[in-house]
Amino acid sequence: MTDKFSAIATPLDLRRTSRPGADATLAGKSFVVKENIDTSGHVSGNGNPTFAATHAPAALDAPAVERLLDAGARLVGKTHMDEMAYSLLGANSHYGTPVNPAAPARHPGGSSSGSAVAVAAGLADFALGTDTAGSCRAPAAFCGVFGFRPSHGALSSNGVVPLAETLDTIGWFARDIDTLSTVGDVLLPRDLRPGPILSVAFLKEAFDNSDAELREAAKPALAALPLLFSLRETILGEEFWSAALTHFRNLQAYEAWRAHGEWIAATKPSFGPGIAERFDYAAAVSNEAKRDADAFRQTARERIDDLLQAQSSIVAPTTPFAAPLLSESAEELDRKRYRMVRTFLLASFFGLPQISIPLARPAGAPPLALSLIGPRWSDRALLDAARALIRTAPEAFAKDHFDPPPLPR
Repeated sequence: MTDKFSAIATPLDLRRTSRPGADATLAGKSFVVKENIDTSGHVSGNGNPTFAATHAPAALDAPAVERLLDAGARLVGKTHMDEMAYSLLGANSHYGTPVNPAAPARHPGGSSSGSAVAVAAGLADFALGTDTAGSCRAPAAFCGVFGFRPSHGALSSNGVVPLAETLDTIGWFARDIDTLSTVGDVLLPRDLRPGPILSVAFLKEAFDNSDAELREAAKPALAALPLLFSLRETILGEEFWSAALTHFRNLQAYEAWRAHGEWIAATKPSFGPGIAERFDYAAAVSNEAKRDADAFRQTARERIDDLLQAQSSIVAPTTPFAAPLLSESAEELDRKRYRMVRTFLLASFFGLPQISIPLARPAGAPPLALSLIGPRWSDRALLDAARALIRTAPEAFAKDHFDPPPLPR
């Protein structure tokens, strides 16, 4: 496979032998998986050469990969990612930065960078990534494709290199809502929340935290919401956001060190800028800080669950701005990462499903995206709500804004 976008780390050509009566839901579809998701016989390198050199090839496919192969899809590669899945921009000091097909002068987003790029570039019909603190949602928004983070625990995390176990999920990307939903049909359990999404809460603070360009691009989509759902405005308050950011950062860091601290101490790997500093911080997070984070999450979850109720959702920008330029300073990129985590933490911290939907944009403008966030265990209903919104106001949402190369068959 020719990959001028540097999305594919390991080209593959794997499919199941078709059997009479076998599931053919994804027959004819191709997919790629993020490098930290196991495929039998290949090392899950986790975006770091020392990690790759000190870990054996996977003995089995991750359950999500196995399900997709069993449904008739063809696996065509493993994709590049941000180092240790501990970033949101797509840059990797060891392997480079995949090229954003929708905006080549801009970051592709991470940590599932190669998976989003492969879909945006037409190298695969859909892709698996992982999402801990926005690692599917950021690249989906920046590359102009659909992205989905399911409820925490909806998919097995077996066969996935962890970052923060109570935050990690497998997510996926597609260029259209129907493919995104069909992958969900294969991977997702039935919803435990009854009925369709009926109402939407407008998260005012998330829009206030966004650039004017995003607020303007979202107007047609927001105007369509009352045609399908009852709409209300909600504010969580600065005290909530400040506390949530502190506790979320500490919990993620504590769990990241628990997952990798022993390996880091033993191998002393070379980490790129930002990654080294995050693991240094992670090593210093105390047990008390972890207990405080757990206590905050338990109390705050009750508030968020009450806000969402059984058949409600939240509408918010996926990211507060378009993909940062590759030329932006490290200081500015860090500020933008902080602004993204502020919105991403809602789904991550509280185990909620979230779908990122690309918005309509003028020719040549970088992608922007809007999200719906649902109650826990409402994943299929959330996908249905997004599909209904897109069909109600197709002009509000993105069409293909560049011509990808033909799909490999």
